Amino acid sequence: MEWLYRSGLGAYHLGIRTAALLGNPRARQWISGRERDVSAQIEALHAAGRPILWLHAASLGEFEQGLPVLTALREQRPGWAVVVTFFSPSGYERRHDTEHADVVAYLPRDTPAAARNWQRILRPRLAIFVKYEFWHFHLKALAEAGVPTFLVAGSFRPGQHFFQPYGGWWRRMLHSFTHLFVQTEADRQLLTGVGIDQVTVTGDPRMDRTAELANAPFSDERLADFCEARPVLLAGSVWAADVELLRAAWPRLRQHWRLILAPHQLRESEMAGWQAAFDADRYTGPATGRDVLILDMVGILSRAYRYGSMAYVGGAFGSGLHNTLEPLSYGLPVLFGPKHQKFPEAGQAIARGGAFSVTRPDELVEVMDRLTDAEAYAESRSAQLAYRDENRGAGQRTARLILQFLLWLLLSWPAGAQTWPAADRMLSALDGSFTKSNLLVALSGAEWRSGLCLAVAELERGGTVSLDLPLEGGTKYLIVGAAESSAADIDVLLRDGNGEVVEQDTETDKTPVVEIWVDSTAIYTVQVQLLSGQDSTAFVSLGLLQSGGTPLADRDYRAVSRQFAAAAGAVRAAGGAGRLGSGLNRWCVLGYLIGEGGGATLDNLQLPAGRHFLAAAAGERVQNLDLYLATEDQRILRADNDPDPYPMIEYENSEPAALRLRIALVKSRGDALVLLGFFSQ
Repeated sequence: MEWLYRSGLGAYHLGIRTAALLGNPRARQWISGRERDVSAQIEALHAAGRPILWLHAASLGEFEQGLPVLTALREQRPGWAVVVTFFSPSGYERRHDTEHADVVAYLPRDTPAAARNWQRILRPRLAIFVKYEFWHFHLKALAEAGVPTFLVAGSFRPGQHFFQPYGGWWRRMLHSFTHLFVQTEADRQLLTGVGIDQVTVTGDPRMDRTAELANAPFSDERLADFCEARPVLLAGSVWAADVELLRAAWPRLRQHWRLILAPHQLRESEMAGWQAAFDADRYTGPATGRDVLILDMVGILSRAYRYGSMAYVGGAFGSGLHNTLEPLSYGLPVLFGPKHQKFPEAGQAIARGGAFSVTRPDELVEVMDRLTDAEAYAESRSAQLAYRDENRGAGQRTARLILQFLLWLLLSWPAGAQTWPAADRMLSALDGSFTKSNLLVALSGAEWRSGLCLAVAELERGGTVSLDLPLEGGTKYLIVGAAESSAADIDVLLRDGNGEVVEQDTETDKTPVVEIWVDSTAIYTVQVQLLSGQDSTAFVSLGLLQSGGTPLADRDYRAVSRQFAAAAGAVRAAGGAGRLGSGLNRWCVLGYLIGEGGGATLDNLQLPAGRHFLAAAAGERVQNLDLYLATEDQRILRADNDPDPYPMIEYENSEPAALRLRIALVKSRGDALVLLGFFSQ
């Protein structure tokens, strides 16, 4: 299959070169653009120490689709440099000087040598491909270099090569992506049906862009005057076939409607023919009061839709429907031709009653006549606005997940890239309490406490840390203390609601164990004291067991603890965390045994002023884990409720705050251990 792929690309390149020799201007742009050398510009970015984000889009439309994701990423990581590549001239010629990129270039040829050379020059930290850009050798080079690579705004159809019996070679390209962010649940189901599981539905980022344009200030006196007299059908990005449909229908519409024609390409001979056929005015010419206006200017269509009453979007009689989301963002009912199957947003708008596919002039007239009814028009308009509002935020959602993936992907990088001595010390203390507690499980017959079952804190020598625990009546509890190797003596005391010590282990060692039978349910306080040790600080930990508790297998604990320790290093490397916890004498890691649908709430989470990271890790049993940070009156400040098992919240406060943190296990195969960590700069 690879030789067929290479042969096909070779034939395509030969055809482009032949067209350029014959004078085709777009082919000449395609050839000359690829002769520009941007290696010196890229090397300057490396010399400045700036990590490079590479975004590739086929053309202008796909770049605009990926732009909300790129903008959100740059807001979070302003120090990164951005290199944008295009396949077609429509993107490069219109955006070669965009403010959103440091370097803009054409995509090098997709051959083994060219792809490897591009990686050698670019050396990106992150690669993003938009919608349906699948280049075998570039993806292979990224995978070989270990570069996290994402598809955003992915859109798939059953007829594509990936989903055919012969599609194994094509599916391997999809496995090259670290993760695929797709527009719809139907996209996800297509992919998972052929074994592509690294998929998340985040929506179409174009909705963010078009909604932003719709809300931006814009006024045009010429358009306002033209649209004042009667309702206006604004036909955008139209081709000859679209105009022929409108010309045939126009005699039955002109009594009640005005018409704006916005060509997809400004070809003078074509526009002159339309002007004669419709007896039309030109936007760039004088206003004579005619009922048809040709918008012969580039760059204002997306904002001009606000003056329309309905929209017709061109392209669906040819190779591809153009942007239906722009008129949708203004709440306009939208019409288009029959070939819209490649565009999921069009199908969804049709299903909701906000869009209509027409093939013949009489169908177009019938829809427009129906929508002259005020109630029918209002329903269609409401459907469009609801679709817009429900699908906003795809850019932010996708960018947030990409940043989280970068944190968690550091887990698979070489150990030197993520080592954090404090995390290693923390893990030593956590391992100590688990190992000793598991020994007592074997000896006593108790199991692990449901809910909070593990805790780690960093203490100064001579310091104390406390933990309030609700203990159920009719239950025996064992509380097991441990510490990292530098600690010499730790004590554990258990106090009742009156502050009286009811049990304690104050022997001179670092393995205190407290056992208590609780007659009636009450709140108890566990105190851990670090009495002596080699260093000024040490990590101490607790393991909590109870009769009739929940089993926790050694392999499950080891998998989660390793992942969490490495994640701590990843947060430090990629997120900028400087320490575990929010200061000394604070709990920095809490472990919970939770079942599907369950959760835990941490009240009175004291966060000093500064930047904080709250991250959770779970094992393979967990598919969906959420985090919520809220004020004491339950106003949510931050949330990570995306459908994934690796939530992380970043929060910055200018003043000390007492907050609430909620962890929710949405989907899991049975009870699972979740480790929750607190990090700060």
